[in-house]
Amino acid sequence: MMKKDYYNILGVSKTASHDEIKKAYREKAHKFHPDKTGGDEAKFKEINEAYQVLGNSEKRAQYDRFGADSSFGPQGGPAGFDFSNFDFGGNADFDLGDIFSDFFGGGGRRGSSRRGGQPGRDIGLNIEITLEEAFRGLVKEVELKKLARCMRCKGDGAEPGTGKISCKSCGGLGELKKTQRTFFGVFSQTAVCPVCHGEGQYPEQSCKDCAGEGRMRKMEKISLPIPAGIESGGILRISGKGEEGMRGGEPGDLEIRVNVKQHPVFERDGADLYSELGVSFVTASLGGNAEVKTIDGRVDLKIPAGTESGALFKLGAKGMPYSASRRGDHYVEVYIRTPKKLSSKAKKALEDIAEEL
Repeated sequence: MMKKDYYNILGVSKTASHDEIKKAYREKAHKFHPDKTGGDEAKFKEINEAYQVLGNSEKRAQYDRFGADSSFGPQGGPAGFDFSNFDFGGNADFDLGDIFSDFFGGGGRRGSSRRGGQPGRDIGLNIEITLEEAFRGLVKEVELKKLARCMRCKGDGAEPGTGKISCKSCGGLGELKKTQRTFFGVFSQTAVCPVCHGEGQYPEQSCKDCAGEGRMRKMEKISLPIPAGIESGGILRISGKGEEGMRGGEPGDLEIRVNVKQHPVFERDGADLYSELGVSFVTASLGGNAEVKTIDGRVDLKIPAGTESGALFKLGAKGMPYSASRRGDHYVEVYIRTPKKLSSKAKKALEDIAEEL
């Protein structure tokens, strides 16, 4: 698969500054926006993908070093996270106390210590939300089909009323040691016992429901809280909420990637939002008020007399939240609407104005 050239997509050089990249992104995003005449949704998404990487200094540095197929991926996930090893078959349960401490890559992954038995598998999950949902935050109802603890044997693997016996294969040690003599000397290798899966014992009589594994595949419905202000590609890590381990083994982790859909009106740059506003030639010339749609309602914007097309106005603290009490800004780019049909009176008035200019 050919690597994507994000610099070529945005039409900038590899030495371009952050401001140059941002400017190129805005120009191309405006040009190819799907809601505009001549827009191209596929091209628009490709441009946004390129900016998500080149507009972030860390992701850009990794892209420059490894290319578009490096571990952060085109969706802007954190370095070192690779969803190819995860099961995307559904959704998973979680611990509310872990989400905010591990949000956006905070906190490390749990260690590989085991309490006996085979560890459970990690689960990766993609969910998609709207920009309005990202602004407010929400609780997402999801379902997951995963290996969970068997209720009959309580994860023990043994039929209730029966016990366990020491593994004869490993002598109850849970591991096997293999020694090999070579030209360079004697080498020893230790591996988990395949019979007892490292537990050192196994059920005298296997559970009838789970066949001795201590877990069964079940459908779980859960409520997943998504914090307000999350960016597309943001990761929620929940330790120990992946698949249940075999016969008491450590459970895997749940890692959730949140993708925010493209919005038909607003463009997002971190916590800031951008939109366009068309005003009449009269309003631009004489000044006046115009109604602007923001992420949380409509507001009046004062248009000064003599405003030119392309003028940028700032609505302070009208962007996305980035802390409990702080928000980004909303920038409105004004363009002048040109009437397609004019009455003879209006045409004469414009001709009179043109003579004065």
